[in-house]
Amino acid sequence: MLEKSQVIDALIEKLRTELVAADHASRDAAAYATDEESRAESKWDTQGLEASYLAAGQAGQAKQLAEALSILQGQRSDLARPCSSVQRGALVQCKLGRATEWFFFAPSGGGETLTLDGTEVTVITADSPLAHRLLGLSAGGDFTLPNGAPGSVLAVL
Repeated sequence: MLEKSQVIDALIEKLRTELVAADHASRDAAAYATDEESRAESKWDTQGLEASYLAAGQAGQAKQLAEALSILQGQRSDLARPCSSVQRGALVQCKLGRATEWFFFAPSGGGETLTLDGTEVTVITADSPLAHRLLGLSAGGDFTLPNGAPGSVLAVL
């Protein structure tokens, strides 16, 4: 059985890893953009400009990851509390058609997929259409997906 603390730890670790990678990519792109080799040789040569846009984009991604990580770390104890209904911090097992899927309702990190002991957990946030369908439901609750397919909540931890 999945433990919520393991899910939170795995999400924090995954965001840390992605932050380090984004930070390195941003620094590499910025270094390249200001390198002598990327200096324009003609008015049509935009290699340096493109590298600076890439560096800015990578820096923006790193900033978003740092903010998401900070939110999760700051709310860790609240997120780890048991839940009886779907709300922020809930670890939810759902039946979607013939498949059974796990979701973690987090304040940030939406869209991340974690694999723990062979079980895949998808992180959702309040902005996701699925979260809107699940919010407030308890085990045994039924819902309809945005595409019209039925689903049911099997467990809320």
